[in-house]
Amino acid sequence: MSSTSAINPKGPSVSEAGKGATAWADTYLNTTVGQKVLVALTGSGLVGFVLFHMIGNLKLFSGPESINAYANFLKHDLGALIWIARAGLLGIFALHLTLALRLKYQTNAARPIGYYYQRSAQANPASKTMLQTGLVIGAFVIFHLAHYTFALVHDVTALDGSTVNYLTLRDAKGHHDVYTMLIAGFSTWWISAIYLIANVLLFVHLSHGIPSVFQTLGLVNRRFTQVVKMIGYGIAGTVLIGNLAIVLAIWTGAVK
Repeated sequence: MSSTSAINPKGPSVSEAGKGATAWADTYLNTTVGQKVLVALTGSGLVGFVLFHMIGNLKLFSGPESINAYANFLKHDLGALIWIARAGLLGIFALHLTLALRLKYQTNAARPIGYYYQRSAQANPASKTMLQTGLVIGAFVIFHLAHYTFALVHDVTALDGSTVNYLTLRDAKGHHDVYTMLIAGFSTWWISAIYLIANVLLFVHLSHGIPSVFQTLGLVNRRFTQVVKMIGYGIAGTVLIGNLAIVLAIWTGAVK
């Protein structure tokens, strides 16, 4: 008669799974707890990038020379490092989204029929729509890359009426003219509208996602729950205000 061993609900032990990469994969990719930790960690990395990206773009208000020099530093002075960083960021984003979808699938598979009574006293619109807002933000990231990184969405109209690709714009120093590129992009109403909507959804996503990171990693208790929520709203609000300020300043002609 063959014997059966009990399955550890928290995942296989090191002795069962082996050591090194195999143990890591079994722990963090094949258990709910491990996947939630990875979603929290990758989400933290993405929040850091969003803040860094916003701060860099705010150089627009310092004038063309400031933001163009910053863009030139990222593109030329960092060299291959910027592409390594982009590849790493893309990997983090893909892992974050994949694990979130996987957790949602596993939750639905475990209970294909929902609760008869919905207990949603602690839920709010942000927590209920995390997956939906995440997917929309993911689609927006693709649009953003196509728009400004690869210049596939919109061209610039020159003084003679001809169209010029974003990537060919140069300032007096020969640097890529990001200042003019931003103004040309956000002067188009439907592009500005897409960015405004995307940033509002990003605020909704971050306002719940940031406190969830603290909770998942065990960094908060009931005493500090409200403080963590305020931190989430504070960071999400800062990103929203900073990004919208850029779009609205160009749209209204305050920066031109």
